[in-house]
Amino acid sequence: MNYAIIAAGEGSRLRQEGFQSVKPLVKVNGEFLIERLIRIFKANDAETISIIINEQSDELKNYLYGKDWGVRINLIVKSTPSSLHSFWNIIHNNDFEECCLTTVDTIFNEKDFSEYISFFKTHKTLDALMATTKYIDDEKPLYVDTNDNDDVLAFADNNISDRGTIDRVSAGVYCLRKKAIDKADDCINNGISRMRNYQRSLIEAHLNVKSFTFSKVIDIDHLEDIQKAEALLKTFSTRVLCIERYREYSPNSQNKDSWIINCVKDLLHQQGFCVDCKEETQINFDKEYYPYVISMARNPQVIEKLSRWEKKGSVVINSTLSCMNCYRETQIEILRQNEINIPKTVVVDCNSKDLESIDWLKNREVWVKRGDFQTIEQIDVTKVCSIDEIYAVLQNYLSRGIKTAVISENIEGDIAKFYGISGTDFFFYYYPQTDKFNNKINVADERIGFNEEKFILTCCKAAKCLDLDIYGGDVAIDKDGNFYIIDMNDFPSFSSCRDVAAKNIVERFMIKLTK
Repeated sequence: MNYAIIAAGEGSRLRQEGFQSVKPLVKVNGEFLIERLIRIFKANDAETISIIINEQSDELKNYLYGKDWGVRINLIVKSTPSSLHSFWNIIHNNDFEECCLTTVDTIFNEKDFSEYISFFKTHKTLDALMATTKYIDDEKPLYVDTNDNDDVLAFADNNISDRGTIDRVSAGVYCLRKKAIDKADDCINNGISRMRNYQRSLIEAHLNVKSFTFSKVIDIDHLEDIQKAEALLKTFSTRVLCIERYREYSPNSQNKDSWIINCVKDLLHQQGFCVDCKEETQINFDKEYYPYVISMARNPQVIEKLSRWEKKGSVVINSTLSCMNCYRETQIEILRQNEINIPKTVVVDCNSKDLESIDWLKNREVWVKRGDFQTIEQIDVTKVCSIDEIYAVLQNYLSRGIKTAVISENIEGDIAKFYGISGTDFFFYYYPQTDKFNNKINVADERIGFNEEKFILTCCKAAKCLDLDIYGGDVAIDKDGNFYIIDMNDFPSFSSCRDVAAKNIVERFMIKLTK
């Protein structure tokens, strides 16, 4: 692969702020910008690296000539009026069939770059592959309008197109083949001097141009950008595991649960983190370790192994303790201790034979729930009308190795489902029409009024008592407007507010990251 670096700029803004050298010799994490690019290109099978610098850059020229780089460096010393002219001089000093071009001041994720080069190599029909990013930190960004297949439709100076809002910008890295490279001649001959107009010419010529999305990319234009770049490089090396819930623990919600955790993964990647997403039973805890985990895990063995990572220093959201706090028997005790309003409830042994001694269970509707865990089967949360039916449910639990059950009075009225993320402003509630097993609820035409402020404070307090960062739950509201928390769970699917929830989950992660 042939690589090229445009390093002919004067770095005037850096000089005005007191930087005494040329921009390619800015150091980020102890490494010159030009040195970093050469190292990365060598790691991605560089055959040659062409570098254009201006005629006043004696210090840079001496630096490049004074070192054995372990790869053929083609140095071009020429002052040019624009970056496009710099590119044009590079190609006229070479006979490229294909090349990867970048400006010297671009800071990107090395993993993204390797995947980008691999994609270009394996897609031989592409004329150009443009690196793009959804992170916008440029004074005059070039917006890249694409379709669902990442074909580039247009390059624009603003983020509005006929298709709607454009969500990505050029990242200053270009992989080009012969047809695209040759278009530079036409542009120079027609008096075009800006790289963005050269890129537009590729679309006007109906070449095959695609976008490849990087995570965060920034340019070094000001002294403050150096600190930004060093912080970004630290982010790039931060490994995060997103754990997807096993389908057994997502009855009728597998796709919803998968969507929210993968959305969080994508947002973290856009922030620059090195993110993997694995289903909870597919993690090799003996051979793997991640310092940061965002977990939907429910399997008790997985929770126990995650707790070992926590003891090593791993930050897990939600923590394994908070996940276990949501096991119903434990949850009931914690909510009671903290004076959270819940329905009349009793925890019983599934071998119990004396339920008749509990007066309020007689001749009324109650809910029977497994006490050790969250819902897996429909019978794990079931409404019954008699003590005989309670015994039948308990027998089912025993046959499945479930030792305790939670029995709660049925509250006639509305059922509200709520979602929240601690440490953020996010809280959302609504009235579902069916439960997760498609049983109809909230069938009345009008909703019961209640004190919304107190409702939200109670839900948030319950989450805090259970030590939950990411949470959801259900509340029963009786005819008088009294409300009772009937269930809390860690990391729901946020099916009614996924996009905003995912953004706030990432916000919560960032808060935890900086503590």
